[in-house]
Amino acid sequence: MRLRHTVIPLTITALTAAASPAQAGYFKGEAIDSGAQIKQLGGLDVARDGSGAVAYVKSDGGTDHVFVSRLVSGTFQPPERIDAGLSAAGSAPAVAASDGGKLTVVFVNGGQVYAVVRPIGAPAFSAPQLIAASGSAPSVDMSINGVAYTSFTSPGGSAADVRVARLNRDTTSYAMLPDVLDIDPARDAGTGSGASEVAVSADGTAVVVWGEAGHVYGRRVFDGRISVAPQDLSVDQLNGHAGNTASATDPHIDIEDDSSFAWVTFRQSFDDGRSHTVARRLVGSQFEAPVQVDGVGFGGDEATSTNIEMNGRGEGLATSGTAAKGAYVSLLHDDTFFAPALINQPNNVAPVPTGDLAENNEGLAAWMQGTTPQTATVHAVGYDIDLARRTVPAPLQDTELSNPDFGPVDVDAGLEAAVDRVSDAIVVFVQGIGDGRRLVSAGFDRKPGILSTSTTARYRKLRRPQLAWSPSFDLWGPITYRAEIDGVAVGESRTTRLPLATDLTDGVHSWKVTATDRRGQTAVSKAGLLKVDSTSPALAFSIAGVKRAGRTLSVAAKVSDPTPGSGLQRVVIAFGDGGRSVSSTAKHVFRKRGSYTVRVSATDKAGNVTVVKRAVTVKKPNKK
Repeated sequence: MRLRHTVIPLTITALTAAASPAQAGYFKGEAIDSGAQIKQLGGLDVARDGSGAVAYVKSDGGTDHVFVSRLVSGTFQPPERIDAGLSAAGSAPAVAASDGGKLTVVFVNGGQVYAVVRPIGAPAFSAPQLIAASGSAPSVDMSINGVAYTSFTSPGGSAADVRVARLNRDTTSYAMLPDVLDIDPARDAGTGSGASEVAVSADGTAVVVWGEAGHVYGRRVFDGRISVAPQDLSVDQLNGHAGNTASATDPHIDIEDDSSFAWVTFRQSFDDGRSHTVARRLVGSQFEAPVQVDGVGFGGDEATSTNIEMNGRGEGLATSGTAAKGAYVSLLHDDTFFAPALINQPNNVAPVPTGDLAENNEGLAAWMQGTTPQTATVHAVGYDIDLARRTVPAPLQDTELSNPDFGPVDVDAGLEAAVDRVSDAIVVFVQGIGDGRRLVSAGFDRKPGILSTSTTARYRKLRRPQLAWSPSFDLWGPITYRAEIDGVAVGESRTTRLPLATDLTDGVHSWKVTATDRRGQTAVSKAGLLKVDSTSPALAFSIAGVKRAGRTLSVAAKVSDPTPGSGLQRVVIAFGDGGRSVSSTAKHVFRKRGSYTVRVSATDKAGNVTVVKRAVTVKKPNKK
């Protein structure tokens, strides 16, 4: 029987001992962009195929503008300003990515909401498209099939409204939906910490959540229309504690590939006067019972931030930061949240934890940590959810991701994390001050996948056989392959083939291939065998008997291999009159007199052939 929507009471606390060296695969901060002009991180998204982008705000010519750096093969590309032609200040960029390098960014410029799109294979982003003449706090998400929605807050007639626009998979322009999502258009919606968030499923439908009048609401969006059945997620009670239903805020959502299922987290106050993180699951058109996922009891600490991320099957994690500077993670497996685990060490800065889980059920959570904001760093722990077990996996080793050479982390500039389908992970933040300020990426780069030799292990006569092997899987290539024969390197290749430059001696050789990614991580094939026999067999033969027509002659071949080799494949005796025998000895009768050439060939298993010929004169038969 499946457990559903419960918290399994098992808490795992992160070690407070000094961290040991980082695990293989983690890499510290690398600069995406640098300079005092960098202001604020906007958004980060990574598609399942490893492509993606980070969007951020940077001063250009004395005015804030929106920049994007695309993620290609694991490397961030030179920044591109995407609000070119717009002279007003830009802010609040949100980005979404889909396979093939498709990207969309929604942002605010001069109080107006704009979007750009970069289709698959396009050389540049589209020109900024005006979506709304006034708006703020945009959110954007894109399905695996390239359909995107953006939600944002827009001033209405008497109050702020939540609006939605849709991007079809085969277009570069958003279409605004005519209706607002608000429950009561006369009340402010989507303002402050109640800003909206949208999630899009594989079939191109979406769910939007937002705060309105102290409640959190959720509403489905179908193509060009909105659901007529919005849901109030605020709860009357949680774990026996009465809820303040006018205090819900900070909504976040993620959705499965199947649009029937989504999870929402938000914060709400209860009878202890403190805010707690609540998670609720959307099934069809209804939200199920609430679950507490913040890791704090009632009457003590309280939640100050929350987030939820899932893969396409609904495996994921919820993160919560608390007033006591704790960072908690609650893993979601089989529709069940495990008990939240404290993952950080004693802390004096708001951890604002975030994370993501890949399609292979591996991922990470990241947070900020420090005794003071001036000494803040970014840390991460990895996770691996085993589908076969019902126990919560312990977080992997605490690893510092920030680069000590770049200075302190700007705790107010933002922290974002995202993964591809095989758990390559990117964590983005800002480090340094003044001219040493940098937009930084760090994270986890999965080492190259297994590979195997494929050149035949049969004997061949080639002294320079072409080496071949299977490709090593790596979404964030490129991969460099190095081949070794008998422990000696013989060449490198970016493909899965390598012709040899020097001859091999006859005999059996051991060889292997090492795949190395751009970070120096390696995978080594099992040893294969190269069997070389380039020496032809030694051959001699004799002919015995009376060389007259009608009489029987015997041919006997003597074959040997001068060096250890592949062994004899066959001996063929051709008598020159059409007669033929596949054997090393044979008897033959010539029917007519004449001159014949007896040809004996010996072929070894590597394909080497030796041929010996001898002329035979056959006389006419004796008269009786």
